[in-house]
Amino acid sequence: MKRTGQLNRKTPLSARKPMQRRRKETSKRAQRDTRWRSPEYLAWIRTLPCCRCGGPGGDPHHVIGLNWGLSGMGTKAPDSYVMPACRACHQDIHRLPELQRYQPDWLRHTIARGVRRFDGEIREALVQAWEFINAKEVA
Repeated sequence: MKRTGQLNRKTPLSARKPMQRRRKETSKRAQRDTRWRSPEYLAWIRTLPCCRCGGPGGDPHHVIGLNWGLSGMGTKAPDSYVMPACRACHQDIHRLPELQRYQPDWLRHTIARGVRRFDGEIREALVQAWEFINAKEVA
């Protein structure tokens, strides 16, 4: 269908100013990440023997693959859900789902040692993690 007549603009063109672009905001995940983090606790975890083979640890492993809502794509579980692992065992835990099933027991053992070692905020976070693990195991 052919138009008869001219189209009129409702707003004037503002050719004097360049087009303003919105600056992409930095990751909101980093701003809202409220997971418990403790460099002191992670340093202590590195001194413990591997939870799987008993060899020298040195590599903190954050719990994965348990459908507990603690971790996901691009996120790590809180530091209270960490266990010591050697490099080889750490890779095996990530690779083999049958090893991931042992994580609650390894975590309980690690948390029990941490509760005896630490006081204050670290101890509170570990006790909460222990209660959370027990609740998930019962359910």
